Parts: sequence; structure tokens; C-alpha cells
Amino acid sequence: MRVAMMLYAGFQLLEVSGPMDVFHQANRLYGGVFYESHLIGPSPGPVLASNGTAVGTTECLFDSRPPFDLVVVPGSPVPGSAREHRELVDWLSDAGPKAHRLACISNGAFLLASAGLADRRWLNTHWRDADRLAAEYPLVHVISNPGCLKDGNLYSSGGASAAIHLALSLVREDLGEHAAGTIATALLTLPERNAGCVRRNRC
Repeated sequence: MRVAMMLYAGFQLLEVSGPMDVFHQANRLYGGVFYESHLIGPSPGPVLASNGTAVGTTECLFDSRPPFDLVVVPGSPVPGSAREHRELVDWLSDAGPKAHRLACISNGAFLLASAGLADRRWLNTHWRDADRLAAEYPLVHVISNPGCLKDGNLYSSGGASAAIHLALSLVREDLGEHAAGTIATALLTLPERNAGCVRRNRC
């Protein structure tokens, strides 16, 4: 399964490293590469996360090879406008509809909404950004809770730590309850948070 982890200047590191650790644990259980992670940035070379960590990319936007089975868009402590990330939004507009599943963490929801991938669909985002997201994208049905949400093939979480639970929900769908439970135990996540994403239907 080809996973595109989207990187851009100022992204929240935990929202990338958390899901990647879950997928890495899943590969160990699977005994092979079930999740093949691609770190995709706007240009070749490292991308600076919000905490100052430089993360190397495996490919840049225009060298990547969609379709991907899963596209994951992290958030940032300060959500950027679509103008600041025009190349990423353009890439998402093109590659997003071809992906089997889409996911955004926290206010990464702004980038999916900017790409037109969440119109008339439910998105979960951080409580501090929910009103702004709803105001800027009135076609998006916005909710804010600490967990994760599923609307069809669109997954979203309300914060950085919930990114791990979102990834566990994906593993549960792909590899079963035992795999997800084993990984949750290894990562010491709270059992009550591992029941999967809340499902919402399109309006």
C-alpha cells in the first residue's frame, strides 16, 4: 500500500511521525512492506518542521507517482493559507481524487478543503481552528472532537495525538483487530481510544 505523507514548511512533526510509527509496526507484524511510506515535499531536500527538525523527503511533488492508496496531510501550529502552499494544494487537487483514501490531521483540514476534496463532507479539526475552517469553507461540514472521524474514504482527526488513533483505525481496516490491538499495546495508547474512527455520512 503506497502512502503519501505530505511535508511542507512548518508542519507538525508528531502528525507525520506518529502515523509512520504505526505503519512501521504494522509492517513488522505483517512480515513485509504492507505500508510503503513516501515523504513528499514541495522540492528536493529536507523540510523544516515547526519544532525545528529537518525531515528529508523521498521525492518532491512533481516527481511523485500518483495514484497513492493513502494520502496523509498533517497540520501546523499556525495553519497556512492556500496561497502559501499553492503547489501542495494544486497537487492535492489532482492526486486526491485518484487516492483510495485521504486523511488529514488537525488543521491539515484546511489544505484538503482548499483542494476541494471536502465539499459536502465531514471534517474533524482542532477546536481552536474549527470556526475559521467553517467560515472559510462553508461547503465543508466541520466538527471538532479529540478523536478521529471517517466520512467515506475521508479520515480526519482533531489533534496531533489523535493521528496515532487515526492510523490505528486504518490498520484495523487493512489488517484486522488483532494487528491494531497489538500495535496499540506496543505504543502504550489508551484502550478506550482505539475503537476506531467515528463514522459520519455525507449530507
